[in-house]
Amino acid sequence: MMFSKQSLEEQAVEYLREKILSGSYPTGEKLVESNLAKDLELSRTTIRMALNTLANEGLVIQKPYAGWRVASFTEHDLWEIYHLRVALESQAAEMLAEQITEEKSSQLKSFFEKYTHLCKTQPDNLEEICMHDLKLHQLIVSLTGSQRLIRIYNSVLNQLLIFIRMTHLDFDAKESANTHIELIKAICEGNTHLAGKLAKENVTIFTGLGKKLRLNMDPCGLD
Repeated sequence: MMFSKQSLEEQAVEYLREKILSGSYPTGEKLVESNLAKDLELSRTTIRMALNTLANEGLVIQKPYAGWRVASFTEHDLWEIYHLRVALESQAAEMLAEQITEEKSSQLKSFFEKYTHLCKTQPDNLEEICMHDLKLHQLIVSLTGSQRLIRIYNSVLNQLLIFIRMTHLDFDAKESANTHIELIKAICEGNTHLAGKLAKENVTIFTGLGKKLRLNMDPCGLD
């Protein structure tokens, strides 16, 4: 594959990230620097730098004498990410509700309308619905204007996307937007307490694993 000479590392990161998130590089798959360098017609140094970036995002891991592998998400990992979502997204909802303006409310409602339309017209497009789910919460975080919160949230964004995909496997996707209606309303009305409460409840998980996580069961003891 040919890349332009501009920002080779960034292009390699985007290419490899997409391969991982799409499942083309499945969890646990070994990633050999020399093979990737040959396939992408890039230097091993560029590939190594790209893999280091993805490691910081939690998408790949490097083990001594074993090389690089696509990260696998265990039940404990899902448990951690679940609680991370609850903490970050509920805090963002409260912060945005506290400082809501007509302009921010308009931006939020506009995106939510697109999300709702997608669920109604493409209910089988789980990939895009999951992406819109994440983008809605990312927008809420962004509209808070808190650079620290935005930076922390973006640093785990891809792990959150994987989490959403894994926990929506047996969910009626066309209902995805509907589960956010009351949350959007509370934020736009400036109801801080309710917005935070609904954001926590909205991190709804629909698999058997998720139901156990919501009951705060020991993740190491899951079946």
